Amino acid sequence: MEMTETTLKDRLDAEERDLMRQIQTYEACTMAVLNMTSGQLISLHKLAVEDIVSTLHRAALDLQTELLYVRLEKALSLSSKQETGLA
Repeated sequence: MEMTETTLKDRLDAEERDLMRQIQTYEACTMAVLNMTSGQLISLHKLAVEDIVSTLHRAALDLQTELLYVRLEKALSLSSKQETGLA
């Protein structure tokens, strides 16, 4: 069963929105850790904080890569639709 163009576009739009929200969440958590670290009265373990921030950053980068592929798929589907004269 072939997915209709509208269904594909709706799925890709929803996936794009979801990925952007996830990225924003990871970035907010990263900023929260950084802000919490600078406001600490007691000393935190530097390597542990670096590991936490690096893990959050890597996860956000992975999501950004996934978002890039979703946007590429959208662009290619639009391009192929224009080539066939459906746009």
